[in-house]
Amino acid sequence: MSSDSYDPSKAAAILFALLYGITTLLHIIQMCLTRKWYCSALIMGGLWETTGYILRIFSVDNPNSEGYYSPMLTLIVLAPAWIAAFDYMTLGRLINTFLPSKSALGLRARRITLIFVLFDILSFVVQGSGSGFLASSDGDNFQIGSYILIGGLALQVIAFGFFTITAVRFDIKYKREFGVEGRERFVALLYCLYVSCLCILVRSLFRIAEFAEDYPGSLSKNEVYFYVLEAVPMLPTLVMFNYWHPGAVLVGEGSSFREEKKRKKRDNTIAAADAGV
Repeated sequence: MSSDSYDPSKAAAILFALLYGITTLLHIIQMCLTRKWYCSALIMGGLWETTGYILRIFSVDNPNSEGYYSPMLTLIVLAPAWIAAFDYMTLGRLINTFLPSKSALGLRARRITLIFVLFDILSFVVQGSGSGFLASSDGDNFQIGSYILIGGLALQVIAFGFFTITAVRFDIKYKREFGVEGRERFVALLYCLYVSCLCILVRSLFRIAEFAEDYPGSLSKNEVYFYVLEAVPMLPTLVMFNYWHPGAVLVGEGSSFREEKKRKKRDNTIAAADAGV
């Protein structure tokens, strides 16, 4: 299958490869400085986006080469799942850091994170299966791949619905317990999560509409739709967190599930030793 049924812009592909590459490089530096290793999920999303647009550059020069088109499609389609996982893990850490109960909607922060990440993995696997069909098959198998991919994207949209409810519940619960006092410490990061969710949602709905069409449809034939509804919306999901980085907000007790687990284990060991004295 040809990579595109239209004349794609090499300049646009170069521009977005550079933009995604720069913001991803900054995130790598920020993660190392703040030691927020879970941000590697966001970095993976950025690396997949960057590599996808680099492959798109080569695909423009080699329009009939599946060697560029297939991995390009897979990387750009799946990259948002990494960013969604980062959003889920950030919300869980916000709940764990700023709510004394360390819970929302009756669930502990760690469990909330686990549920959303597992949902994201399921969506990732389904989308990956669909993109594999889409990139390598023709005819009926291509149509099957489109349906599978739509199913994976629909799972992502559903997860974002519950994610938004959980984030709103966290904010309401905090204001109920503390009012607006101290809310300025995390509100910018919370709003970034809302915007990130909205951007990925817009992109997912575009992809659902695109793959629901018979190929090639009006959306897939017009490159403007791809850049306006795919490339542009996904860029802020990375750039925002360069400025409002979780490392500046998620500090102290509760900000790291791993450190909290180590602390509890240490406290239990000390308590057991004291009881044996």
